[in-house]
Amino acid sequence: MAKQNNNVKRKIWVDTTAVIVLALLLTPLHSWLYGTSLLNMSEKSSAAASSLTYDIQRQQTAPVHSDEIALVDISDIIGPTARVEIADLLDAIYAMDPKLIGVDVFFPESHSSYDPIAVEIDSILDATAHRIADKTVFVCQLDSFDSELKEYRHINHSFFINNQTPDDSVHLAEGYANLLQNSSGRDISNYTIRQKAEGKYVWSFAAQLVANYIDESKEDLDRKPIIRFEPTDFFCMTPDQLEPDSIRNRIVLVGDMRDRGDSHLTPLGMMQGMEVHAYAVQTILHFDDLAGAPYWLLVLICLVVCFLYTFVLFYIDFKLDVDSNNLLKFAIKQGMFTLATTYLIDIILQYIAYVSFTVFDTTLGLHALLPDLIKLVAFTKVTYSILVPLLYKWFGWKWLKYSFLLPIPPAQPTTQTPYPPIKTTKKDEK
Repeated sequence: MAKQNNNVKRKIWVDTTAVIVLALLLTPLHSWLYGTSLLNMSEKSSAAASSLTYDIQRQQTAPVHSDEIALVDISDIIGPTARVEIADLLDAIYAMDPKLIGVDVFFPESHSSYDPIAVEIDSILDATAHRIADKTVFVCQLDSFDSELKEYRHINHSFFINNQTPDDSVHLAEGYANLLQNSSGRDISNYTIRQKAEGKYVWSFAAQLVANYIDESKEDLDRKPIIRFEPTDFFCMTPDQLEPDSIRNRIVLVGDMRDRGDSHLTPLGMMQGMEVHAYAVQTILHFDDLAGAPYWLLVLICLVVCFLYTFVLFYIDFKLDVDSNNLLKFAIKQGMFTLATTYLIDIILQYIAYVSFTVFDTTLGLHALLPDLIKLVAFTKVTYSILVPLLYKWFGWKWLKYSFLLPIPPAQPTTQTPYPPIKTTKKDEK
């Protein structure tokens, strides 16, 4: 009996390996249907782990108040004189001695070079930009990404930066405002320090702000790709609420908090671009490196878990003596068991992801990946369990005998061959 069990276990290992190989071959099809791919699992798991952690933190703790970053909402400044009002606002903020001003507003060319009023308005804003340049970072926009060269073809500058010449004594600092979506394309979870555009490297808005704030080389900042959306209460005010105490020695970001075109999905929900920049600046300033789990580790964990999961399914089949010929009964049992175990594994993986994120500063969001992969493996396993006996029955392939799914022929009872009758003679009887 023990020998038979060992033989069955060896066959289960073979079947498990076959199922995993088939599941890997089906992964491209699954990726196309459901959007789950081994190629983007690193970023997707990072986003999922961070989202889970922030959800828990938001429910358990109150947001932390920021004493370093303040937001000024200019959504009510509209109309033909808006640039003059913004110039006056920037002068007022500058006079209150902020540590730094970040202007998250793009000022394109007015296209009214023949309108003396428009020219005068632009000249007022241009003068203000140069007057506050020592404490201010403006935004630019990267445009037309070339996937072959891995760089942007164009940089769109505000008009007063376009008008600069090499002989200007005042340098206007700028950083690109483009935000980076994760590979699943669903939310903003990462930021970049620099991007290549027009044959040179351009620094991000957040990197420029931090480099000027702490007087650090921007090259030293290139280390944290994931934004830490720790629930934070940034002091937000309108232009008529400005007070020196709320501005002094702070990074003051100025922008539109109601611009629908600059609204992004984040792990904390919908958020304006200026607020995302605030979280990116806070991440660079205060949080330790947040590492994403290496790609090879995620692949290894997924393969090991799926392999063990498949082996357990086969072993349960063996212990329960599941009849794969009864297709409906077999599929229902497998489906119910797969559903229950998938939810159980998901709960365990969510806890592991939370501990990994909060204790070890590592994103290990396997709860966003393994349930889908386990469903794929379970589907492959059920299909495999049904097809192997049928294929052997139809084609009689000998190599299928290595599967435990084929019924073991009952042992033939041994019958003792009767000996022929012994002939006796009368002499023997005497």
